Amino acid sequence: MKTFVVLVSFIYLFVLGCVGTAEYNFEKGMAQKSLKRVKLAERLNPLESSYFYGEYRLTGDLTALTHAMRLEPTKPSYRMYYGLALLKLNPRSMASDQEAVVEVCKAAELKPYSKPYRDVCDQYKSAILNSPAALLGQAKF
Repeated sequence: MKTFVVLVSFIYLFVLGCVGTAEYNFEKGMAQKSLKRVKLAERLNPLESSYFYGEYRLTGDLTALTHAMRLEPTKPSYRMYYGLALLKLNPRSMASDQEAVVEVCKAAELKPYSKPYRDVCDQYKSAILNSPAALLGQAKF
């Protein structure tokens, strides 16, 4: 039993070291080195959403962010970043704009005490609803 506890503790410290080093490298501008450490941390603990969010921050890969959202669906910041990232897509479509507004407003629902989240939701909802495609009857919420 004692050996098991020591082994689990060592693995936990190793994962923390990988993530801490990855964050340090990211701050110092060594993103490629950080990405390797984040990928290692993901393999060691695939149920931790913050590693996938860290990968999104390093690479901009929406797949990593959606994986983080699946692991922790009630985390409002993941939904907010996903909605805003959808609005940055090139080319944008009305469907992606609608999905972006849904995600941003879902983030505002998950964090009801946050005025900035509500403001972003209201701003994008009115912008999308007042777009030419919405005026032609294509937008649905």
